[in-house]
Amino acid sequence: MANMALETLKSSLGFLTTLPIRGDIEALRRNLWIFPFVGIFTGSFVSVPAIFGFWILCILFYVAIEGINHIDGLADFGDAFFAPEDRKKIALKDLNLGTGGAVFISIYFLFLFYSFQRVGVLEIIASQVFAKFSMLLLLVTSKPAWEGMAKFMMEFAKKRDVAIGAIPLLIAFIKLSTLVSLFFAILVSFLVRKYAEKKFGGVNGDTIGACNCITFANSLLICSIFNETDIFPFSTFF
Repeated sequence: MANMALETLKSSLGFLTTLPIRGDIEALRRNLWIFPFVGIFTGSFVSVPAIFGFWILCILFYVAIEGINHIDGLADFGDAFFAPEDRKKIALKDLNLGTGGAVFISIYFLFLFYSFQRVGVLEIIASQVFAKFSMLLLLVTSKPAWEGMAKFMMEFAKKRDVAIGAIPLLIAFIKLSTLVSLFFAILVSFLVRKYAEKKFGGVNGDTIGACNCITFANSLLICSIFNETDIFPFSTFF
């Protein structure tokens, strides 16, 4: 049991981060519940500069730990979103960056740039947990659009993965801002799933990666709005 847990952790860190860690992918896809727990690690790493007031470095730390795979998924999703109905699947599979993808990426980083200035450590960590939980929700509750990584990862997906993976969501109850963010994170996840199933016939790796980015940015933005308007009176450090 301990060996399986360690292998699952190693695989999840190797799969979801840029850390040069090798693990057994079989252990990961049989234990998808680990995704939100990884969010605690990535969120903690991204929030380090915020502790010292160097919020601009949060973006660099974010790209450093998460890489560009999810951002690439967001770009492909953006291209498909703006593509004509009969070309949405083609646009999603296209490896070239289109105007729609460029728009999505630009807005994404503008949201991060705005939000990192106005949120605290807890909110960054929570937003990463919510982002990884959104990926878990798509893997467990949706269906694959076609053969690929998503279908491979979804083969052993179970409802218990969501139940166990929801444990880190308890972080949301520490602040009102994160609690509201959690509600919208789940809403965004199901909206992305509904759109993907309607337009693509299901989800693929790009859709799941895009959902991670959209949820992360949305959660940070909601927290920043709470702090900006002084809705929640505690220090933004927390």
